[in-house]
Amino acid sequence: MAPYEALYGRKCRSPLCWTEVGERSILGPDVIQETYEQVKKIRENMQRAQARQKNYYDKRHKPLSFEVGDHVFLRITPTSGLGRRMRVKKLSPRYLGPYLILDRIGESAYRLALPPNLSGIHDIMERSVKQLRSKEVPLVKVLWNNKSAAEATWEREDEIRKRYPELFNE
Repeated sequence: MAPYEALYGRKCRSPLCWTEVGERSILGPDVIQETYEQVKKIRENMQRAQARQKNYYDKRHKPLSFEVGDHVFLRITPTSGLGRRMRVKKLSPRYLGPYLILDRIGESAYRLALPPNLSGIHDIMERSVKQLRSKEVPLVKVLWNNKSAAEATWEREDEIRKRYPELFNE
């Protein structure tokens, strides 16, 4: 007895046996021909579905790119909000702005001219320098995704620059 049959109490329906359990089974080269036709039919259906989905995506997908001097809206999410100062509720707007683009940092990262009440929403919260006996170590306070401000961690600035160069303006 096969393990599948022992576990589930019935035979496994595989490409070698498309018929229901108890039906008359086909023997000989007819099994191979039926299996080949079924696999060919499945492949055609999958290719047709993939082509339909790709066509749908291609028609509606437009890569966004902005230039310095353009005005954009800042998207906010109801779950995270914008720190502790602003709470986003169900009927609150999902976008704030428009804000002026000051600088392009990366391929899809921009520096915006934000008002003072929104200045605390960036991932790097603070900077400090740890004084050791013979050297100074620059640190940055990082607010990670899905974490509260109390769970922000101090990280070495050089390591963060290596991993996330788009966060620094140079």
